[in-house]
Amino acid sequence: MTTAGPHVHDQCEPRTAASFLQAQSLSSRRLGFSVTAACPLRCGHCSVSASPDLSHTTWRAEFGEVVAAQMQDLRRADVRFVDFTGGEPTLAREFVPRVAAAAKAAGMVTGIVTAAHWAMSESGATRTLEQFAAVDRWDISTDVYHLPFVGLDRVERAFDALSEAGKQPLVRIAHHEPLGVEDARLIDSVHRFAGRQIAFQPIGPVGRGKLVAVSIGASERDYERSPCPTTGLLIRADGAGAACCAPLSHEPRTHLLWYGNALCDPLVSMLQRWRTDWVLQTVRLWGFEIIARWASEDGIAVDGLLKRRTCDLCVGLVTHPGVAASARRRALALDHKVRVAAGLLEHFGEPWADELLRREASEVLAAG
Repeated sequence: MTTAGPHVHDQCEPRTAASFLQAQSLSSRRLGFSVTAACPLRCGHCSVSASPDLSHTTWRAEFGEVVAAQMQDLRRADVRFVDFTGGEPTLAREFVPRVAAAAKAAGMVTGIVTAAHWAMSESGATRTLEQFAAVDRWDISTDVYHLPFVGLDRVERAFDALSEAGKQPLVRIAHHEPLGVEDARLIDSVHRFAGRQIAFQPIGPVGRGKLVAVSIGASERDYERSPCPTTGLLIRADGAGAACCAPLSHEPRTHLLWYGNALCDPLVSMLQRWRTDWVLQTVRLWGFEIIARWASEDGIAVDGLLKRRTCDLCVGLVTHPGVAASARRRALALDHKVRVAAGLLEHFGEPWADELLRREASEVLAAG
């Protein structure tokens, strides 16, 4: 599952330059937790290969207390949204309610992504909502791979229960590219009860999704040049801090965009590393074209790494050792860091890179 995230593009609204900029500016103020790899479902497209056999990965009360104790610090660091995903995050009954309640008490908005397996009856749905009362925004996932496990009757029951409880439900539909007939029929059926409270995401070649989707190659002329649409720092089920919830977060921890581990590092420190990572902030501002250009200038062939979709392009470039080394070296040049800091401040209202540069400059001057 992907993270819920702030509902910037809900209700079938088209993505405009202004709305994309808004989403970009919110990603640095959002923190996601992938709280388990367990799930009652075993969907054929699951990006995390979740299954009922992985209950040992589910976060418990003890870690929940550790994380909940950090919510006030995160709010002081201008975190505004906290989201929970998995696997199926409602299985983390000891962790999610504790952390969600602490986040709400600190003034943050909470969200969750769920398959709504728990909505077998109205009473069952009510019990789940009572247990997770501190969660505000609920993304209900469905698609042609979910349906054999969780029928649309449960999705509709969950949607209605959430609406009646004053929550903010959204049905998130994963689909093939190009859109298939069964995808279209499902979208039509969901629209009948959810109206415009629907969002869409393409199925990617990640986890078991590799069996049903492919990464489409591109040429120098037509590869994706839009900025990186990261949803913000994601804490994986193993505690590792990933750059986003997209395919890169499922890669082995051998590339350059990792930010510590929540099992031992303070969350604010991990967030600060994310906010001041010069490579990540470069692609948030200008996309991966600059990374590909740097690599080419350094004599690294990138033709076989170029992809049509931004997230697939990211994996190809960031996990390539030569491209990664080139990007890290170039991004650390002082003139480039100044441009990045200025761009983040101007376009996203983010002061953290600028503050870091000012501190570094002060230290240099103090050292004489």
